[in-house]
Amino acid sequence: MTENQHDPRARQFGRQGVAPLSLDIYQLWSSFRRPIQADFRFDPDDPLVVTVAFLPKDEPPVMWRVCRQLLYSGLVENSGIGDVQVWPVRIRQRWVVRIRLQARGMSALFEADRQCLEDWLHDTDAAVPMGEELNSLDWDAATSYLLGGS
Repeated sequence: MTENQHDPRARQFGRQGVAPLSLDIYQLWSSFRRPIQADFRFDPDDPLVVTVAFLPKDEPPVMWRVCRQLLYSGLVENSGIGDVQVWPVRIRQRWVVRIRLQARGMSALFEADRQCLEDWLHDTDAAVPMGEELNSLDWDAATSYLLGGS
């Protein structure tokens, strides 16, 4: 028995991690566009989500955990309801992805280069293929964990 066996998130993917994506995006409101850095991170040990750190200048970072499938779907169609929505938009001759985040009655709208995000999401798919995120889950450990066992 390994020391991580009791943790349902302990996985044996044996795959390389995915390098973070640092992307210059824009925060949009009215007719203003404010550049902001966003760091997208993917952890093969937690393959259902992407962690996004929004890093505005002279302000604290803002972290969001977004469903990877929602981001992937948002490359080609409207995706998500509620707190996170993602959709593609063609501006002149290039494609971008819009990301709307909502919490506590406030919302923020961002615009990111679609191709950069798509390429990076393909890297995550190479690390942990879509639809196979739960294949390596230790279901016995997960059940024990949820039921309060050790």
